[in-house]
Amino acid sequence: MSKLAGHEPNLQKLVFLFLLIIFSQSVSAGTASENFQPHRAFYKMTMGSSKVNSGIIGVDGRMIFEWRSTCDAWVVEQRYVMRYQREQGNETHTDTEFSAWENKDGERYKFYVKNKLSDKKSKIEGVANYSPKTRSGAVLFQTPKEIKYNLPSNTMFPSNHTFFLLDAAKAQKKLLVVPVFDGSEIQTAISVSAVIGKQKVLRKPKHALLSGNYWPIRMAFFSPGHKSIRPTHEMTINLHENGVAGDLVLDYSDFTVNMKLVKVEKIARPYC
Repeated sequence: MSKLAGHEPNLQKLVFLFLLIIFSQSVSAGTASENFQPHRAFYKMTMGSSKVNSGIIGVDGRMIFEWRSTCDAWVVEQRYVMRYQREQGNETHTDTEFSAWENKDGERYKFYVKNKLSDKKSKIEGVANYSPKTRSGAVLFQTPKEIKYNLPSNTMFPSNHTFFLLDAAKAQKKLLVVPVFDGSEIQTAISVSAVIGKQKVLRKPKHALLSGNYWPIRMAFFSPGHKSIRPTHEMTINLHENGVAGDLVLDYSDFTVNMKLVKVEKIARPYC
């Protein structure tokens, strides 16, 4: 498998890999969700740095990330289109759509992924559940074939990860680790560590939704049952207290991808 092929599936992690936290006690909701602003964000992707042996000389694309609130759940819709240019002169195109529904108590999760890699198409669909009381859960993949995995203790689903991370940032916690499940790949939860930087404020925000506090966060992602101390990839994100993610950087060791927030729109909160 080429280096490029090894990286492409991981890009589906962009979805809500907006963070994580693990507690020794049972997981319980904090207050960050009360400040959440439903929104639609638009990002432009460009090539960052590249090592000589990466085999990749150019990356460009775009992503739309929509995060809504219903009376009982968080709903995420995401689509990104990317183009990779290789040293040999050929190109690879990726077009991915991701949808997820997560109830607000963090116990149920539904997901759907449609991916087109050049001329190859694939789909992933399934449901997952996790009980904070028993610290156990499972995921059932229904497409492309039926597969079941148990979820490790303290597993969290994407939207609740963000809120727990924001609560941790406000409490001045610095290092957090948690199993995360998002359904973007056919596997159980992955291990994610997050290092939270100091609280900051943009001096001249380009949008009102970026006017509050934010925290720079560096995350590292590890495959299930990993033994290596090296992550499969890392991500740096500027996370605002209202849940909006500013600029991001994806780091695959031999090359990086910059994601610049170019536009963000408010979405109305539900009347419940």
